[in-house]
Amino acid sequence: MTEHSPSASASWINTLRAVVAAVEASDVSELELRTPGLRIALRRTVAGAVEAGPMGEIASALDLPVVRSPLTGIWYDAPAPGTPPYVRVGDTVNEGFVIGLVETMKVFNEVTSTLTGIVRQIMVRRGELVMADAPLLTIEPTSGAQPPGGLL
Repeated sequence: MTEHSPSASASWINTLRAVVAAVEASDVSELELRTPGLRIALRRTVAGAVEAGPMGEIASALDLPVVRSPLTGIWYDAPAPGTPPYVRVGDTVNEGFVIGLVETMKVFNEVTSTLTGIVRQIMVRRGELVMADAPLLTIEPTSGAQPPGGLL
């Protein structure tokens, strides 16, 4: 094996970070790179698995109403990268309050709450593919709810 200089190590780390970032930004669920003496395998869960996974089972076990996706696309919980999410667990929302975005065919569609109450569970993560009618979050119904920050 050859000796590695600090600049060669930094270059390798930067290349690895770039590969990971490219995979995260794509719809690739598995990637394997091989070179002599090195193997890198990146895997992530398939986005649709959330709908049928344990989170959906927890929601039904709690017997709380579920807000569902109105269409198929990529889920975003915030208006822009680096900004706070529209809602967090424990936030109170009114019916019609924006809870996220679904990107379909390069168009960002606002998703609004169909219920008034306290957000008890968020079932999807930013960047995941959601199918139409997939569960997004559970809400404990309340009366007279106010959205986060008192905004309508």
